[in-house]
Amino acid sequence: MKVLSKVTYVIYKISKYIKFLIKIGIQIERYANFYENTIMHPSVKILTDAKVENLAKSQDLISIGKDSVIRGQLIVFPHGGKIEIGESCYIGESTRIWSADSIKIGNRVFISHNVNVHDTNSHSIDPVLRYKHFQAIVLVGHPKTNDFDIQSKAICIEDDVWIGFNSTILKDVKIGKGSIVAACSVVTKNVPEFVIVAGNPAQIIKYINKQD
Repeated sequence: MKVLSKVTYVIYKISKYIKFLIKIGIQIERYANFYENTIMHPSVKILTDAKVENLAKSQDLISIGKDSVIRGQLIVFPHGGKIEIGESCYIGESTRIWSADSIKIGNRVFISHNVNVHDTNSHSIDPVLRYKHFQAIVLVGHPKTNDFDIQSKAICIEDDVWIGFNSTILKDVKIGKGSIVAACSVVTKNVPEFVIVAGNPAQIIKYINKQD
């Protein structure tokens, strides 16, 4: 029984070590993918579940500033798009930032989990063009040119903004410095500085006292 216990213990330790090596390998691969597809400061932390898809294959289209932490997904489409993330930002688990125009995020911006930030409609409002676009994606991948009347407009999220979980930020929106987007909100128009917005569509519910 003692011999069996020792064998079981050795197997357990070997199994644990193999899992550790696999975990390290996955982490190295994740960082390598980000370094290949973005310009990011060496201090950036890439956490579990973080993903990047630079479909335009141009590294300078995605930049991540000093001390930021990424756990969500960053996507730039091949026909256009740019993502800029400032310093000391947090992009939460299962959050998706998808750009076909431009998404600029300032410093110290906290984006919680399950947030969608999209500067594009992704498809045409014309049903014929929408179907042709779908066919093109399925057959050859995302098109490198916008031949399907896909509308996209820039998003700007200024410094010190906090976006709550399950919120959606749509195209052609600017969120002012220090503002808060409450959980489960849908932002369809500009948000002034130092306010709290909530709802669908998001409306101002409170003004924040600025700290000197």
